[in-house]
Amino acid sequence: MRVSVAFRDDRLELDVPDDRLVGSWEGPEPMEVGAFLDRLRRELDGPRGFPPLAQNVVPGDRVVLAVDSEVPELARVVATLAGVLSGAGVESIRAVGLGPIPASQRDDWPASVPLGEHDPGAADPMAMAYLASTGGGRRIYLNRELIEADVVVSVGVLGFDTVLGYRGPWSTLFPGLSNAETQASERKSPAGVGRRGSVLEESAEVSWLLGSLFHVGVLPGRSGAAGVVAGEAGAVREEGIRAIEGAWTFRPEDRADLVIAGVGDPGRPTSLDDLAAGLATAAGLVRRGGKIALLSRAGGPLGPALSRLSGLDDPARGGAKALRGLEGAPDFPAALAVADALAWADIYLLSALDDDTVDDLSMIALGSPEEARRLASVSPSCLVVSRADRTRAGARRA
Repeated sequence: MRVSVAFRDDRLELDVPDDRLVGSWEGPEPMEVGAFLDRLRRELDGPRGFPPLAQNVVPGDRVVLAVDSEVPELARVVATLAGVLSGAGVESIRAVGLGPIPASQRDDWPASVPLGEHDPGAADPMAMAYLASTGGGRRIYLNRELIEADVVVSVGVLGFDTVLGYRGPWSTLFPGLSNAETQASERKSPAGVGRRGSVLEESAEVSWLLGSLFHVGVLPGRSGAAGVVAGEAGAVREEGIRAIEGAWTFRPEDRADLVIAGVGDPGRPTSLDDLAAGLATAAGLVRRGGKIALLSRAGGPLGPALSRLSGLDDPARGGAKALRGLEGAPDFPAALAVADALAWADIYLLSALDDDTVDDLSMIALGSPEEARRLASVSPSCLVVSRADRTRAGARRA
């Protein structure tokens, strides 16, 4: 059977005999851009559990859009929001992003909406401002732009998340736009992918404390956007979680001896966090002692947790134990996922990391995607998964 695996802007075609192919997955079909923007406008005019966006503002309001840079079609989403707000008489519209906007989005970014990039570790004490204390006693500091705004509209990508269980516009605000200390603390209480935990509930409380009650969640497809939900924060969270579960869950009948997994969005750099998320997905599909071939263009420097893992004689043995004490490190969730995957299966990796770094992590560097095709030709059984970093997967027969 002819199947393919997508990774960032590339695709590998494979011929796998039917009796050896356990299953394949590409993710949900994207919407055509025009249809997606029409759907977004309808959501803004008829949101869930809340008045239309234009009725949430008055002329003279200072509006800040809190945006996640991973939102598909982000520039067009922001332009559409700005159009509705401007039509309601709002003249001051700014955006604060969680990270750099991908190059593919910069040309379409609306000139009328200045964009700032959030730095959770900013040395400038004026970059953050105190909001309030939660019911649990945590003092909440957020990007000052949010605190000083009259109206904050949060825009997030809907997906699974290791710390919150589920990410969306709620996590864009908190912990996304909080300070480094708070983010490190939250990483010590991970809910696990697809599970509701304390950080998810705290993010809802922070949205309420801030008064950011209009949220927009964009569901990614295998490329582009597959859907959008807008309205009252709680309603968007619940509908968003249902959408994530329905669109990005893959349940093949059985595990396979080899899993070939692709990682990365088209047009966006692939991070080591993406790589680790893809490994976690693949580990849930491969038989113990089997092989994972992960195809990516992921690169970048190793953080403190991954560096500790790479410094071990054998990260596949006792790697998770060696990470104790680094639970607050930015790359701790990624390092833990890598350690767990190494303990479960042999990992073959195509990435932008140099071969020595891959070797230090007890993985086998692939020189080209075609080497994964050779692994498939000799494997008794095979699963093929695109967009593994966004997918929650597990075999029905574990």
